[in-house]
Amino acid sequence: MANDQNFIDDWEQSDNDRVLWIEFIQEKEEYAFEILYKKYYEPLSRFAWRYVKSKAIAEEIVQETYTDIWISGDSWEINGSIRSYFYRIVRNKCLNHLKHQQIKEKYDTVWYEENYLHETDYVDERRLKQIRIAIENAIKELPERSRMTYMLHRHDGLTYDEIAGVMGVSVKTVESQMSRTLKNLRKRLSYLLI
Repeated sequence: MANDQNFIDDWEQSDNDRVLWIEFIQEKEEYAFEILYKKYYEPLSRFAWRYVKSKAIAEEIVQETYTDIWISGDSWEINGSIRSYFYRIVRNKCLNHLKHQQIKEKYDTVWYEENYLHETDYVDERRLKQIRIAIENAIKELPERSRMTYMLHRHDGLTYDEIAGVMGVSVKTVESQMSRTLKNLRKRLSYLLI
């Protein structure tokens, strides 16, 4: 068992996602599935939550993504990194989920009332320090695309190239957006440096 864990750790440390993908998809190797699952499940769930604002739904979307890939992934063509491919799939599933929710809300008033009457707010009960609150608020106040670009780069560690693939824009657009976003954050948070 310890050797198995060492083997998994070695794979996680090396960036051999494409090899794992081939073994996961074409050869249906469970260890490859397990490694890719452990490596991306949490970051993808956080990414999905940013869209759907529900931990359970975000996790369900990520699990559904892995299931779909396991079942029919060998018919999918991958251009670019495996990581950005996973993010693109999850993003599309989130957008589809949100569209479906809009349709449900529009046509099913009973569902709408039940969900919004029992909506739960996710409140962090720990008291955060002033600087952390200020930074989080500044990030929240960013325009949606700027915020998403910032979070993908700073929190999820995606490269500009990968972000461009996930967002469906050019790398130059990502660079420009990050530059404007960082300038905006520096300006908003400059009072903290005094």
